[in-house]
Amino acid sequence: MNAVKGTNRLIRDDMRLYLGIFSSIALMLAVVYLAIGFIFDVSYATQLFGPMYGGICTFAIGGMITLFPVAIGMGSTRIQFMKSFYMNSVWMVAGTMIILHVAYFLLHLLQEKGIVDVTLYQPGMLYSSKYHFLSYLWIDLMCGFLVLGISVFPTVCWMRLGMRNFFIMFFGVGLVITLIITLGDLGEFMLWIARINRMTLFTVLGFIGGALLLSTYPMMKNAPLTMKSKKD
Repeated sequence: MNAVKGTNRLIRDDMRLYLGIFSSIALMLAVVYLAIGFIFDVSYATQLFGPMYGGICTFAIGGMITLFPVAIGMGSTRIQFMKSFYMNSVWMVAGTMIILHVAYFLLHLLQEKGIVDVTLYQPGMLYSSKYHFLSYLWIDLMCGFLVLGISVFPTVCWMRLGMRNFFIMFFGVGLVITLIITLGDLGEFMLWIARINRMTLFTVLGFIGGALLLSTYPMMKNAPLTMKSKKD
């Protein structure tokens, strides 16, 4: 097995592990939700996307921190690692959303037949209160890429800057955002958010997540194997 295949397999196996763990948690929760609704004949609303989004976040952070030095130590190049990581990250998001929406679809069928009356909150409900499989799936995909991007980007910044510099940057950005919110007139912006098509809004958010993910490439292509010390 050469370094390219070895790197792909290393990251793919890690991705499958996280996908299996968090999918199992979500499916067990779905069974519990259905059992409660069926046995006690109650109508209530809950959510299932938390564990699945958590799986994407955990894979993004854990994979970048733990697999990077291992893959380079096995003979992979940094560029090859990032390509494999990006590819498997996309598969992680896609696999997560397919499993999640199969569960949503089965629950929707049970609701239509009147067997249970359990509602699972989905981001797609902000677009339409009526169930639309493809629209809901697309919106969740975009949310998944946003979660992926905002998980990987700060992780890479932390790895490259060190804890001290990272928190200086973090609080600096937080301060700027706070000043903009406090001093700026956000009325027009909020009206624009309220008027914009929700599908367009989630698509833009998904592309922002993708841009954050790809922006880590120049930071990692010459990165050292070890993170900066906590004092740096």
